[in-house]
Amino acid sequence: MNTSLVFRGLTVALGLTLAACGDDSVGTSTLSGGNTDGTGNGPNPTTGTGDVPTSGSTETTPTSGDSLGTDSQATTDVSSSSTASNTTSGDSSSSATTDASTGAIDQTTSGSTSGDSTTGNNNCLEDVPDPACTGDEGLIFVSTPPDGGSDLNSGTSKEDPVATLAEAMKKALLCPDICDIVVSAGTYQKTVTLSSGVNMYGGYKPKTFVYDLPNNLTVIAGTEARAVIAQGLNLSTKLSGFTIKGKNFANDGTSSYAVWAKDIADDLFMVDRCTIQAGTGGDGVDGTGGTKGADGGLGGAASESSGGNGGTSACGATGGKGGSAGNCFSEAGAMGQAGGDDTEGGAGGTNGKSECSGNIITGCNDKGGLGLGGQLGGAGDAGTAGQAGPNADGTFDGNGFWSGGSGMAGVRGKHGRGGGGGGAGGTDNEPFTCGNSVDTGGGGGGGGGGGCGGGEGLPGGAGGGSFGVVAIAASIQVANSIILPAKAGDGGNGGNGGNGGVGKAGGSFAKGKNNGDQDDGGGDGGNGANGGDGGGAGGGAGGCGGIAVAIVRVGNAFVGQSNLDIQLGTAGAGGAGGTGGFEGNAGGKPQAPKGAAGCKGKAVDELDL
Repeated sequence: MNTSLVFRGLTVALGLTLAACGDDSVGTSTLSGGNTDGTGNGPNPTTGTGDVPTSGSTETTPTSGDSLGTDSQATTDVSSSSTASNTTSGDSSSSATTDASTGAIDQTTSGSTSGDSTTGNNNCLEDVPDPACTGDEGLIFVSTPPDGGSDLNSGTSKEDPVATLAEAMKKALLCPDICDIVVSAGTYQKTVTLSSGVNMYGGYKPKTFVYDLPNNLTVIAGTEARAVIAQGLNLSTKLSGFTIKGKNFANDGTSSYAVWAKDIADDLFMVDRCTIQAGTGGDGVDGTGGTKGADGGLGGAASESSGGNGGTSACGATGGKGGSAGNCFSEAGAMGQAGGDDTEGGAGGTNGKSECSGNIITGCNDKGGLGLGGQLGGAGDAGTAGQAGPNADGTFDGNGFWSGGSGMAGVRGKHGRGGGGGGAGGTDNEPFTCGNSVDTGGGGGGGGGGGCGGGEGLPGGAGGGSFGVVAIAASIQVANSIILPAKAGDGGNGGNGGNGGVGKAGGSFAKGKNNGDQDDGGGDGGNGANGGDGGGAGGGAGGCGGIAVAIVRVGNAFVGQSNLDIQLGTAGAGGAGGTGGFEGNAGGKPQAPKGAAGCKGKAVDELDL
């Protein structure tokens, strides 16, 4: 991770140099937090002006002319163990604090400076552009419309600023040597896509473009999932002095990315002196509930010697056909089906014995045997519950967007088996001595169709993430900044399992022919059996809660860190599992299990994926 210095719950002073051009006052400065591990006498992260002497005073005779310095007063008090004092021609005092919960900077400044800011003296700021001191050349200026900004303007002077950061970016690239962009206080409502080599600085006073970051809040408010996009940069590019606000999402499991960097080598992208506020992640989508299984069809009644048809089924759980009878034969009822499931039951009824001996003596007083009824179709087993996802970390796809952990769907209920068809009654063939007739047995009734299993409850979607800085195959630097992840989205609830369908009744048998003699003739058929109910489906698991992370590194990424204040976000809660469905669409019958609750999200400072 190569962390130089990171603070939690501390206020990292982002105090910036406010020394006016023509004013040699260094002022009084203190630093709360700590120093980075950098070397040399480079800019202090608090003041940006280099080393500050620990004691001594300097008197400077003010030059004549109106002051066009970086501010009317240029001293900063930010609470440190080092102090320095200087005497100038005007009084100076200032204080700066940072509210770690919001990133807001509260600074008050009073006093005056003197000197001509157009002379290019040695007091001009060096770590940020200082147009109030050095002039307008090489800069593109941006202000909100109330402060004179318009994209019809040239953007090349304080008096003619453009209104949008996108327009400023276009104009900066048209400069002979690529201009820097300076942005005055205000909120700029649009996601920003950075361009290689274009440095962009916020914190300037409208109209004058005096640099005074604590008193000139400059906000980039994202209007899509990513607030700041830095992709494929191949020249050194810096973003400094902004409050970057990711867009808040309420639903659809959408993630919010405040700063999103991809495919950048060699630390070519630098974020400095920014408050990075991720937006809220959207709650995951609830899983769709399973559908009720289709009911079986009624078994057909037998007609004379013909067996009834088996009840129909949308899932192949048809009832068995009833047996039919004919001249010296009768059929058993067919077995009911279960649509490929292993549900038991549903055997067809046996057929009655036929009497076809032709004996002229004994053959006159016999009767065909009775067909037996089919076996009831068994009810389908309940489906199993959806299982929760293994963890909430999730993954980034090839396009650089995060997907959280989803649970598993429930398992559908098994189909009930169709009832067995009734067997046909046996036929009685009479010899010539008693009429030489054929008394056929009655047909068996068709088995009722089985109910189909309930449809599975689908899993809830993962909650969206809340990300401060995301680096994907990128090497970047973040310094002197506050990173505030927000609340990640809660996982969606799992869908309820569907109830099973209802198995239907079998058809009635037909009576055998007997010419009015109940002790002679064909045997009666058997009834078709009822089909079994379909099993209820398991409920879907809830989606995992989203993750809230200040810094995410993806694919061998590197994020250099210096003087950061990282606040902890809020993890999303896992979604509830869906309830299981009931067998046969009835509350008093067996119920499938409830889906598992989704895994809880996490809130961490850093994460490697």
